[in-house]
Amino acid sequence: MDSLDHMLTDPLELGPCGDGHGTRIMEDCLLGGTRVSLPEDLLEDPEIFFDVVSLSTWEEVLSDSQREHLQQFLPHFPEDSLEQQNQLILALFSGENFRFGNPLHIAQKLFRDTDSVESGFVQ
Repeated sequence: MDSLDHMLTDPLELGPCGDGHGTRIMEDCLLGGTRVSLPEDLLEDPEIFFDVVSLSTWEEVLSDSQREHLQQFLPHFPEDSLEQQNQLILALFSGENFRFGNPLHIAQKLFRDTDSVESGFVQ
């Protein structure tokens, strides 16, 4: 995750919160071999999660090198692999069903509903 390390380790500008104390509840997660602290609201509120984990984030926020790094985790296809990966990305972010549901929707539900995030580790 070298190309994403700075995104995962740079401190966030949290600013004031609705409770007036200026702090947010963070959840520790283990993503691959990297421990990251993510805002609880990001993990538990579907609206916030899908605003961040979106096609517009993929296209407008991530750099080419970050997208290339993440694409290596997608399936590789014998023909037109890049084009098929792009179709897969569009299907993923549009909420399309992949046999047993959409992986992003399943992940958000797991973040929201399970104790795995509360205990600090999601893999």
